[in-house]
Amino acid sequence: MRLTLASIGFRQLQKSVWVYPHDCEDPVTLLKTDFKIGRDLLYMIVDSIENNISLRKFFGLPAKK
Repeated sequence: MRLTLASIGFRQLQKSVWVYPHDCEDPVTLLKTDFKIGRDLLYMIVDSIENNISLRKFFGLPAKK
């Protein structure tokens, strides 16, 4: 799963926490089905992450004012 998330552009925030800056509910749902992991993977929509400068750079997003 980790290799797949990395290959489609997710960034590892912590050992079990991956982030992506755009809507990805549909691809995550497909991955959960393909890997047969159901409830073992939690999908969250997060409005902000503090100290996110490195994530913004990684994803090519502008710095927040």
